[in-house]
Amino acid sequence: MQPYDDSLVLDRLLGQMDLAFTNITGQTISFIDHRGRWHGPLRLERFTDFCRCVMDSPEGAARCRACNHTMGLRSGGGGAVECCHMGVSVISMPVQVAEQRELYLSYGQFLTQDTQAEFYRLLEQNCTELGLDYDRLRQAAGELRVLSREELDARVQLLRFFAAYLAVAESELRTRMEYAEQMEKKLELERKLHSMEFKFLQSQISPHFLFNTLNLLMRTAYRENAPQTAGLICDLSELLRRAYRSKDSVCTLAEELLCAEKYLTLQCQRMGPEFSYSISCQPGGERIMIPVLTIQPLVENAIVHGLVDEERPLRLEIDVKTDSKLLRITVSDNGEGIPQQVLRQLEGAEGEGSGLRNVSDRLKLFFGPEARLDISSRPGEGTRVELLCPLGAEGGEAGV
Repeated sequence: MQPYDDSLVLDRLLGQMDLAFTNITGQTISFIDHRGRWHGPLRLERFTDFCRCVMDSPEGAARCRACNHTMGLRSGGGGAVECCHMGVSVISMPVQVAEQRELYLSYGQFLTQDTQAEFYRLLEQNCTELGLDYDRLRQAAGELRVLSREELDARVQLLRFFAAYLAVAESELRTRMEYAEQMEKKLELERKLHSMEFKFLQSQISPHFLFNTLNLLMRTAYRENAPQTAGLICDLSELLRRAYRSKDSVCTLAEELLCAEKYLTLQCQRMGPEFSYSISCQPGGERIMIPVLTIQPLVENAIVHGLVDEERPLRLEIDVKTDSKLLRITVSDNGEGIPQQVLRQLEGAEGEGSGLRNVSDRLKLFFGPEARLDISSRPGEGTRVELLCPLGAEGGEAGV
């Protein structure tokens, strides 16, 4: 679905309005902005011969545009009836459309009984100034309608009705199109959600089977006198149990740090001397409640993007500081750093960065909209990720 375009909505309504007015009066109306520019259909074939003759002259066309601009500014809230630069009468009626855009209906190309004499008196002078054929303009002027006061008032009322209808119809149609666009976005989001759920089901292993198997491996390791292997299997089992917990679950900061430590212990066994870590937490912060799996995604990204080679061991540090107003969790490394293109993905809502975006979104839901996740990284200088969480009622200690 194409994004909502209010100009398309307005152009459609203007076309309908012009057609309806023409069917009623036999003449066309123009839609002009405050700069004197026409909008919507400009049906020159419906213009009078007089006005077409004037617009055939470059100077005449320029004066018509300038005249439209001036009338639009003077039309006021209730409209105005004035004479153009050639002495032809014009009705200007403002329309309130989207975003307070300045637009007005213009109906002209007629004379009134009050202005007819003055029009003919100045016609030859105006033709001379514009270099127009006076005899041709005089003949064309004879075909202009001459309206009585009653006929003029009726057209003013008709234009006022059309202007009000246009404002209401434009607002209603714009609302409908915006609603349709929102529904399309909602359906697209639902399609993506169903696709993700299906992929998850495809890759999912029965938790019951998985944990039974891990318990079997751990008992086997103990029987074979391999306590270190059994400990690693136990750590992996605990990590997987947390991964199966609801994303909306919460835990203490102490539990979250313990989870991160188990993960880092496994990574140390995998990478050996190429990797080391440290975890520090300011006393008093352990009982603060946070969403589960808040720190581990940061640690995973640090290892993925930080490790280079054996000649440059990776050092990862987790540091937690807190006071009565703010919880600050920092995950930093001395690794290779993250290229700008990848960094933009991490900060975005899709691709590789979806995990970090998920962490950021859950922090805002839990701690409030002022919570944020900041990433700073330079190639060759490492990466630093900070979670800044304002502490309030939701961010209090466990059991409070």
